[in-house]
Amino acid sequence: PASRLHMLPPGIAKDRCASEDAPARRSMAREQLNAGVDEHLLLFVGSGFVKKGLGRALCAVAAARVSSPRSAVRLLVVGQDKDARYRRLAKRLGIQEQVQFLGGRDDIPELLLAADTLIHPALDEAAGIVLLEALVAGLPVVVTDVCGYAHHIASSGGGRVLASPFSQPALDEALQASLGAEWR
Repeated sequence: PASRLHMLPPGIAKDRCASEDAPARRSMAREQLNAGVDEHLLLFVGSGFVKKGLGRALCAVAAARVSSPRSAVRLLVVGQDKDARYRRLAKRLGIQEQVQFLGGRDDIPELLLAADTLIHPALDEAAGIVLLEALVAGLPVVVTDVCGYAHHIASSGGGRVLASPFSQPALDEALQASLGAEWR
């Protein structure tokens, strides 16, 4: 019976939340990543690159490069998956120097602080805990509405939720807007 069902909110580890020392941790993390002061760091987190939309993210980075060639933009790709296909795509798009494949990492809280935008254009995502982790770290998110937790991004005003059906130009525009916005 419905009376026996209870909705449990998703839980987030405390280390994912931005603390008082977040600005100092952000500076240190960006320094470790050799990120310039004017460089926009985009973060993509997720194993299963096809399902998480890495190809879409790479195309959006390429579009951002064309629309604002003077801005330094780097995409950090975190996750365990075969990356050869995506390295070839980045090369074909002319952005191979702007994409850094970091593999699986256990320092996600620091990467969330270092980045300027989380890009998560998933094709399908049951939940998307990284979306909530980004929110509590204060990181703006660009996400597709097929992600289970995308409604948390919309209700909190923590970024842009792209409506279905997916549109690459809409993702490109949302990412470009994030590069020009002072979201943090």
